Amino acid sequence: MIRKINLTMQMLAAILLSVILTGAVVTSAFSQSSLGHVSDSTKPSALIGSSSDQNQISSASPNYVVRYDTPLAFTHQDHFLLAQPILYENLFWTSADYRYGYFVKEFGTLHRGLDLPAIEGTPVLASADGEVVFSGYGLVYGPGAKNDPYGLSIKIRHTLKHDGHTIYTVYSHLEYTKVKVGDRVETGQIIGRVGMTGKTSGPHLHYEVRILENGCQLHQNPELWLAPAVDHGIVTGRIINRYGYLLNGWKFILTSQETGRYWVISTYDPDIISYHENDPYFQENYVLSDLPAGAYEFAMWYNGVHYTSIIEILPGTVNYINFNGTRGFETSDPPGSTETDFLN
Repeated sequence: MIRKINLTMQMLAAILLSVILTGAVVTSAFSQSSLGHVSDSTKPSALIGSSSDQNQISSASPNYVVRYDTPLAFTHQDHFLLAQPILYENLFWTSADYRYGYFVKEFGTLHRGLDLPAIEGTPVLASADGEVVFSGYGLVYGPGAKNDPYGLSIKIRHTLKHDGHTIYTVYSHLEYTKVKVGDRVETGQIIGRVGMTGKTSGPHLHYEVRILENGCQLHQNPELWLAPAVDHGIVTGRIINRYGYLLNGWKFILTSQETGRYWVISTYDPDIISYHENDPYFQENYVLSDLPAGAYEFAMWYNGVHYTSIIEILPGTVNYINFNGTRGFETSDPPGSTETDFLN
C-alpha cells in the first residue's frame, strides 16, 4: 500500500530553516554502484596534507561537501552539535553491515561507532570545543596497552552539553596524535591523522559519540549528532512488529523517487536497546543520515506482505518514520513526546 504522509510541522521547520541558512552546492554523491562497504577503490576523496599543515582547517572550500554550521538544533529533539571529523569531497554511505548497532560476526563485536574511510595520513579534526581526556594507546585495556583494539586513540570531553549530559567523542585507529591529555581544542582543529593501529582491516577513522548519564558513558549513534550536508536530512525511527516489539537486525529499503538510488538499512542489534545506547528522546532502532531532501519509497517485507509508503524527507532536521506491524510505514512522534515539542 502506498501512503502519502503529511509532515506539516517538519515542513514548517524546513521552510524557516531555508530562510535562516544560506544555500550551498553539495558535490556529487556516489553512484548507485557504490552500495557496499567502502573499499580502497571506491572510497571518497578526503582532505590530505603534510604534517606541517595548519592546526585548523576550514570546510568552506568549494572542494568539500558543505554542511550546516554547528551547533544546529532547529527543532526541540534535534541535536546536530558536532562537526565532521574528516572533510570529504563526496558524500558516501557505508553498507548496513558496517553501521552503528550492527553485530560484526567476523570480529564478534557490536559496532558502537561510525567508520569513516580515508587514506593513511588524512587529518582528523575535533568535532567541537573541549578538553582532551585521553590520548595514546589503551583506551579499552588501560593506558599504554599497544594491543588495545582501538589502537592509538583520542577522547575529548566537550564544553557543550545536551539536556544536561556531558558529551564525549572518540577518534581511533590513528597513525599519530597531535594533542595530549589536558590540551584544550577547538572545532576543526587537527588532533591527529588516520592510521591502521589497533584491530582494523584497513585505514579508517573509528568515530564514537558518548554521553555521560548516571556516571556511565553511553554510546550514541553519531549520525544523530553530526551536522548533515546542506539540503540533506536524517531519517530515524522504530521498526516494530504488530505487538509493539522492536524488530532487531531487520532490513528494509529506501529508494529515492527522483534518482532511483536505494539504501539498505538494518535495525540495531538488541544489545543497543538493552544497554540504552539509543537516543533517550528518539528511542530509535535505525538511523540513516545525509539523505538528499525529497520523496522516498520505504519498502519492507513483513509476515509475507510487502509494505511500501512514499514519504517526504525534509532537509536540516530529523525525519521520524516508524514501521508499525500491519499498519506499515508512517510518520510518528517519538515515544512519550507530543506534537507541541516543536513549539517548546
